[in-house]
Amino acid sequence: MRTFHVLPLLAAVVTVFAGPAIAVENNNQAKAATKVSMRSESAQPHFKPTGKPVSAARGEAIFLDHCALCHGIRGKGDGPRSAYFVQGGQYIPDMTVAQVLAGRDKELIENIREGLNRLPEPSYVMPAFKYILSDEEIRSVLAYVKTFPSQSRKK
Repeated sequence: MRTFHVLPLLAAVVTVFAGPAIAVENNNQAKAATKVSMRSESAQPHFKPTGKPVSAARGEAIFLDHCALCHGIRGKGDGPRSAYFVQGGQYIPDMTVAQVLAGRDKELIENIREGLNRLPEPSYVMPAFKYILSDEEIRSVLAYVKTFPSQSRKK
């Protein structure tokens, strides 16, 4: 009869002491699996290119949807998320200054496509948009961003 009372008590003690260790191990395995899958070269974009031509007008809508939270509506680097950036480690350039954009098309397209990872995870400066936007959409965003310096001169 005593055996029946001891078994549940023993099971509870084992659960209390082994449970957290098992949970930590499972969590570490899940993190490792996520890192591998996030950095996998075999990951492919999930969108289908539309075949629409590159245009600044189309780029404006995409910029407002995906970029303005950090870069600000006018590209000055004053979006709502910029308040959470680490001083000295993360910054958002003012894209209304012509020198920031001049002659850097290839580099800017690569930055949009691959994102910017200047700090260790999870402090990404800019996410990779290659899984969200097609090449034509990325080029449309760049076409729109290149209008910022001329817009700031008009004002």
